[in-house]
Order: sequence, then C-alpha cells, then structure tokens
Amino acid sequence: MPTLAPSPRRRTVRHETAIDLLDGEIRRIAELAADTSPSTPVPGCGDWTLSDLIDHVGLIHLWVRTMVEKLAPERIDRRPMTSGMPQDWSAVPAWFSRNGAGLVAALRAADPESPMYSWAAVKHVSFWIRRMLHETTIHRTDAEAAAGVVSRIEPAVAVDAVDELLELLPFAAIFRPDVRDLRGDGETIHLHATDLDGELPGEWLITLEPEGFRWSHAHVKGASAVRGKAQDLALFIYGRRKVGDPELEVLGDRSLLAYWSAKSVF
Repeated sequence: MPTLAPSPRRRTVRHETAIDLLDGEIRRIAELAADTSPSTPVPGCGDWTLSDLIDHVGLIHLWVRTMVEKLAPERIDRRPMTSGMPQDWSAVPAWFSRNGAGLVAALRAADPESPMYSWAAVKHVSFWIRRMLHETTIHRTDAEAAAGVVSRIEPAVAVDAVDELLELLPFAAIFRPDVRDLRGDGETIHLHATDLDGELPGEWLITLEPEGFRWSHAHVKGASAVRGKAQDLALFIYGRRKVGDPELEVLGDRSLLAYWSAKSVF
C-alpha cells in the first residue's frame, strides 16, 4: 500500500491541452531522430543510446494506446509486446510519428473520466493523459540532451510534472521498491521555482516522516532547498539535473537531497 503523500490535485494543464502538448512532444522526438545518429549516447539514461530511447518510448506509447482503446480494467502485460521500430533508422521518424499519432487519437477519442486500469489512485483515462505527457516530455529532453540541444519545458507543464511525480511516488513501489525508504523524522526539502509570476504554484515542501513523506505547496524554509527555473526543478526531480548543476542553487543539507534523489527517481 502507498504511504502518506496526500497532495493537492489541482491540475495546471487541462486534459485537452495535455493531449495537444503530447502531440507536439511526439513530433519533436521524431525530428530529433531524423537528425541524430541512433548510436548517440543519452545522458541521464544509463547506457542507453538514442535508438534504445526511441524504442522504449514507442513501446510505452503502443502499450498505453492498447489499454486506452480497450479501457482495460486490468494491466495488460507489455513484456510480450514489441514497439515495431524499423531496423532502418531512416524509417524510424515516420514510424515514431505514426505510432504516437495512434496514442494521441486514442486519448482524444476517450472520455477522460472513463474508468480503466492505472497503477495509481486515479483509475481513469485522465491518469494516462497526464502520465503520457510527462513521460514523453522528459524523454524529449533526453533526446535533446543526446543531440546537444538546449531543452525548454513550458512552466505549467514543469509545475505539473513535479506535482505528478510527488503524487505518484508512493504508488511506484510496485516497480521501484526503494521509494518505500522515503521516510524520516521530519526532515524537509524545499523546492522553489524562481521564474514564475504567481499564477502557478512555484514552491513545494516535502517532509519525510516515519510513515512516509508528505508534500504541499508551501513557502517554508527546509533543511535542504533547491532553487531554479520550474523546468530545471522538474528535471531535478526526474533525476536529469543533479546537485551541483549550474542551473540549480542548492542550500542546506546536501546529503538529504542525495538520499531523496537516490530513492525517488522512477
């Protein structure tokens, strides 16, 4: 069972907008594939090459599309599935676009409130709309890092990405057991986005407690603090930015941040 982490569920990105943004992320990844060698290493993704990344994202898109089209009440095992990525790299961009377009079409056709399987608390199509936007956005930045391109994430998307990851972490123990270790004795981590104008929530307080962790949008000093643009906080919480990155200002207990990062990335 998930531990703690009750959280505000105010969405900063509407469902329709999220699907439109997802469509744009898919097109961008296809463009990057067209201009980058498949053997290019992907920073932040272990020993993956760009080919591995594209194959992974393509498979996730196919898997989710299959479940959404069926409004699957239970998880469909994706282990027997293959993405269908062509061996000829020159054909990959068009394939990735078609494959992603199928996912986008399935999400557009479905009622966001239709019940279906998810691995978290929200068991509706809306879970997968949000999850696919952030999964694809982060992997788009991975592809850009491989290509040597500076990434940008829209502030509202970045804020929602941080919210979503904090909401999902307690449920991620089914495939990332280390998240069960995110406990403590009241230690706090403060994330502060420095580039927002007040229309979006730009601060997060994470509190580690014996039963798990809680979080809220709060302007409270923490034992550790990370300051930066909203997009860089999203990349930090997804493990793509590290303590010491020039885009981040880190204050306080760095060992606490290291512990959080080691246990929280999924």
